[in-house]
This record gives sequence, structure tokens and C-alpha cells, in this order.
Amino acid sequence: MDTKQYLQEIEAVIKAGPYHDNWESLSQYQVPKWYKDAKFGIFIHWGAFTVPEFGKKYPYNEYRAS
Repeated sequence: MDTKQYLQEIEAVIKAGPYHDNWESLSQYQVPKWYKDAKFGIFIHWGAFTVPEFGKKYPYNEYRAS
């Protein structure tokens, strides 16, 4: 599918949807109860693999202007 056909398909889906590109339409949206009760969380995994190998001039190559 080429880009033009793809964009036309996206536009058709948007037009068929319940909302339009104006504030009146968007103001009708009701936030689900589960979303209001949801909590924010982040999971970070840190390990030895995140440390760059020594002897490779990491700071020099990382911050050098290309």
C-alpha cells in the first residue's frame, strides 16, 4: 500500500469515529473509572550491562561532536 492510500484509509477511520477535530466533540469524552483510579509506576532494570566497557574511550566518543 502506498503512502497516499494509507493516509486515505486513516482519514476514513477518523471520519467514521465518534470524535471530530474540535473542542465541542472532545469535551463529550468521559474518562473511564479505571483510568481515574489507576496509579503511575515505573519499572527500571539496572545491571552490569548498562555500564560501558572500560578502555573504549566512552566519554570521548559519547560526547564528541560528529
